[in-house]
Amino acid sequence: MKIGWFSRLPNQGSTRATVRHISGGIAVALLLTMGGRAFAQADQAPGLAAQNGYAVHNTVDLGGHIAGITGSGDMYDTLVNIHSGPRVLGQTYTMHALPGTKHPLLDDLTLFSGGFGGDPNNYAKMDASKGKLYEFAGLFRRDRQYFDYNLLGSVNLPTMQVPYTQVTGVAAAAGAPSLAWKQPTDSQVMFNTVRRMTDTSLTILPLSKITFRVGYVQSIFQGPTLSPGRSIGKYDNILDEYVRNSTDDFLGAADWKPVAHTKITYEEQIDHYKADSYFTLDPSTFIAQEANGTPVSLGDYDATSNPYTSAACNTGSMGSAYTPAAGTTPASYTIFSAPNTPGGLPIVNPACDVVTSYLRTQPTRILYPTEILRLQSTSIKDIALNGDFRYSVSKSKLPNYYENFNGLDGTIRSETTTGFAIAQRRVVALDYGMTWQASKKISLADQMGYSNVHQPGNTTLAGSTLNTPTTAVTGNNGYETINYAGALTTGAALSISGNTIGLIYAYFGQRWLTNNASVSWDASSRATISLTYRYQAHTVIQTSGTGPLENLIGIDEDAGILNLALRPTAHWDINGSAEVSYSDNAFTPLGARQLQHYRVHTMYRPKPWATVSGAFNDLERHNNTNNTGTASVDGPLDHVDYSRMVGLGLVLAPNEYYAFDFNYSYSDVYTSTNICYLSGAFTGTPGSTPSLPGAASTTSTGAPNLCPSLLTDWGPVKDFMDAPTQYTSMALAWTPVKTVHTDIGYRISAVSGNQFFNDAQEVNGSLQSAYQSPFVNLAWTVHPGLIWRVEYNFYGYGEGGTSGAPFCSLATSATTAVVPCNSSTLAGLPTGLNEPSSGLTAPRNFHANNVTLSMHYEF
Repeated sequence: MKIGWFSRLPNQGSTRATVRHISGGIAVALLLTMGGRAFAQADQAPGLAAQNGYAVHNTVDLGGHIAGITGSGDMYDTLVNIHSGPRVLGQTYTMHALPGTKHPLLDDLTLFSGGFGGDPNNYAKMDASKGKLYEFAGLFRRDRQYFDYNLLGSVNLPTMQVPYTQVTGVAAAAGAPSLAWKQPTDSQVMFNTVRRMTDTSLTILPLSKITFRVGYVQSIFQGPTLSPGRSIGKYDNILDEYVRNSTDDFLGAADWKPVAHTKITYEEQIDHYKADSYFTLDPSTFIAQEANGTPVSLGDYDATSNPYTSAACNTGSMGSAYTPAAGTTPASYTIFSAPNTPGGLPIVNPACDVVTSYLRTQPTRILYPTEILRLQSTSIKDIALNGDFRYSVSKSKLPNYYENFNGLDGTIRSETTTGFAIAQRRVVALDYGMTWQASKKISLADQMGYSNVHQPGNTTLAGSTLNTPTTAVTGNNGYETINYAGALTTGAALSISGNTIGLIYAYFGQRWLTNNASVSWDASSRATISLTYRYQAHTVIQTSGTGPLENLIGIDEDAGILNLALRPTAHWDINGSAEVSYSDNAFTPLGARQLQHYRVHTMYRPKPWATVSGAFNDLERHNNTNNTGTASVDGPLDHVDYSRMVGLGLVLAPNEYYAFDFNYSYSDVYTSTNICYLSGAFTGTPGSTPSLPGAASTTSTGAPNLCPSLLTDWGPVKDFMDAPTQYTSMALAWTPVKTVHTDIGYRISAVSGNQFFNDAQEVNGSLQSAYQSPFVNLAWTVHPGLIWRVEYNFYGYGEGGTSGAPFCSLATSATTAVVPCNSSTLAGLPTGLNEPSSGLTAPRNFHANNVTLSMHYEF
C-alpha cells in the first residue's frame, strides 16, 4: 500500500542522479556549517571556553544518509527504515561553573540530542543542577514504528474470480466478465505509528534530611493501523484503525531521612490514560459500486472459496437477475454488471449485501491514583530492611460508545449502537524484605509480597436498526434493496458487529501471596552459595464472583532456587542458578505447571587486554493436564515450551592500534500443544470454482486422523513452532595513526526453524531466514575538534527453503484421500510445498546499501 494515510518516505532504489544531488547537498551543508572559524583554529585544541563564569563546551555532528534499496520496501522499513536526506546526527552542550564562582540558579547544565531530520528514532536530553538546591532531568524521545510483515495475519490465498453471472452453478461462458477477488497484500495488523515520550523530574534539596521530588511523564502513541473486523455487516472486513492513546503520569514524593542509613518515602502517583482511537473501512475494500456511483465494500476478504455468491443477496428481490434452482439444477443469477465507464468498478445488484460506510469510536478514560509508603533502613547492626505499602482505587469510563453501519445486510439498511461502560480497580499491595547477617559467613533473608485486586464493571449498550420492508410478493424488485426509496421500518435492537445489547455485569479479581526464604553461605573468599524456598498462592475469580456464575481458580506453587557465585582465580568469575518449581494448577492451558530454569554466566580475563565471556540460559515449562478437570476435545494438553541460549564473547585490545570483538550465540525457542484443527479444504466445481487443498494428518495405519469428538476436525496432533537461531558478530578496530580510525565488521542472524502447518498454503517465512549487515566506518581527525566520518552499512534480508504441510486432502472425512501436498493429483493447486518461499504474498526479501557522511565539530 503506497498511497493515502499509510504513505511512507520513498523507499525505491535511488537513481544515480538522485544520489549525486543528495551527496552534493550534504557536502555543501557541511562546508557551510563549518565557516571560516574551524580553520582559523586549526592549530588550537578545542577546550572549555570561559563564558560568564562557566566552562562551556559544544559539539555538533552534521551529515546525512544515502540509501539505495532493492526488493521489499515494506520489509526494509520494518527492520531498518533509514532513508536518504540530511540529518542532525548528534549535538552536545555542557556548561559547568568555574571554581570560585557563585551562581544563584545554575551550576551545571548538559544538553544532548540526536537523530533529528528524518531518522526513525530521535531524542533530546537536558540535565541541570544547583548544588544542594535542586536537580532537574528532562528527556524527549520520538520513535517511528513501521511494521508490515505481510505474512502475519495474511489469508495467504490465491486470487479468485467472481463471475458476474452464473448459469446453473457455473460461469456463463469462458472469458465472461468476472471480478478479481484479490487477497490483501499487506499484513492485516500493519501499523505506521509514532510514539512521543516526554520525561521530566525535579528533586529539591537532594542532600537534606527532607527531600522533595516531582515528576511528569507523557506518552503519546498515534498513527494509522490495519485491524481485521469481525462481522461488519454480513461478512468480516478490513478496518483502518487510527490509533491515538496517551498517558499523563504525575509524581509527587517526599523522602525523610530521620537517622543515618534510614529513609522513609511517601509517593503519590496519578496516571491518566486516554484512548481516542476510531475505526473505519479500509479504502482498499471498496471494489464495487452501486448504480448511482456509490463505492461499496463487499467484505469476506478471508473467504477460502466462493467469496461472493447469491448467498449474499436477497434473491426474492433480484427480479430477473435470479432464477431459482429446479430439482438438481442449480440456480442461475447475475450479481454484477459492467461499469458505466471503461475501467470503472463493476455495479453490484442492489439486492446484495454491501457496506457503504462504517464508523466505531470508543473513547476511554482511566484515572489511576496510587499512594505508596516506602521504608529502607540499614541502621540496625547486621540487619537490612525494606518494604512498601501501595493502595489504589482507579476508575475507567467509556462515556460514549458509538458504532454506525450503512449499507445492506439482509433487510438492514442502517444500524447504530450507543452505550457506555464503567469499571473500577481496587488494589492493596504490600512488599516486605529483611536480611540478617547472622555471622561473618551466613546471612538469612525473607521476602514477602501480597497483592489483592478487585475489578468490578458493567456495560450498557443500546442498538437501533432501520430496515427495508419485507418482500410482500415474490419477485417484487422494489423491496429489500439498497436503492429502495420508500419509508424504512424500525427493526430489532442489535449490534452489527455482534456485541450484546443491554446491561452486562462483569467481575475480575485476583490475590497473590508470595514468600521467599533464603540462606546464604560465604564458603570462602572465592565461593558463595545461597538456597531459596518460594511459596506462592494465587487465586483468580471471574464473572459475578458469587453464586453459580462464579469461576474460582486457585494455584499453589512451590519452588526451590540454588545460586552459586564462584571465583576460581583472581581473573575468572562464574555465576549460576538453578530453579525448579511445581504448581498444582494453571490459569490458562499454556500456563506452566512445572518449571525448570538454569543459568550460568562466566567471565575470564587471562590478560588485561583480553576478556572471554560465556553465558547459558535454559527455561523449560510444562503443562500435562487439563486444568479444570474437564477433558478437552483436543485430548491431553501435553504443553511444552522452552527457551535455550548459549553465548560466547571475546574482546581483544592489545594496544592502541588494534582491537577485535567477536560474539556468537545460539538460541532455540520451542512451543508445542496438542490441538484439533479445521483444515479449510474445499472441493470446487469444475469450470467454476477451483479446489483448495487443506492440511491433513494420518494415523499410524495411514488412515485420516480425525478428532474423536469432532469428526469435522483433524487431530489430535502436536501443534509446534521451533525457531533455532544463530547470531554472529565480529568487528576489527584499526587506528594506524592518531588521526585515522576505522572499524570493519559483520553481523548475521540466521533462523532454521519449522512449525506444524494446519494451513496447507502456509509457509515458514521468517522461521527460515537470514538477516545480515556488514559495515565499514572511517573517521579522519583533520585537527583536534574537527572529524570527518563516513559509514557504510549493507542490510540484507532473505527467506528461503522448502516448507509447508506434508499431507493434504480436499475434504474432511474418514474416507477422504490423504496425499502428499506436492502430489501430482494436486497439480496446479496451491500448497506450501509448491509455492514460492514467500507464500502467496509479495516477496519480503531486500538488500540495501546505506552510506552516512558526517562531520563532528567541537567548539
